[in-house]
Amino acid sequence: MARFLAISPKSQCWLFHLALILNILGMALTDMWLPMVVGAIITAYLAVDSLVRLRYVLPLKKEIRDLRHELEVIRHNRDDV
Repeated sequence: MARFLAISPKSQCWLFHLALILNILGMALTDMWLPMVVGAIITAYLAVDSLVRLRYVLPLKKEIRDLRHELEVIRHNRDDV
């Protein structure tokens, strides 16, 4: 799935959760069950995906980037000796 780069991951998370709430509210208030159920399933997937990405994937990528930087510094220091 392509990532939306126009807004931040935190804003995406809020947006998808708001869309899920609106879909559930729409299911309760209208007779259009099938489109609303499909929309709720899709927005539930997007909400969970954005939450996992925000809480786990992005911090893990930052940690890996920091570890690679430390490794390069250690390799550089070892080569100098």
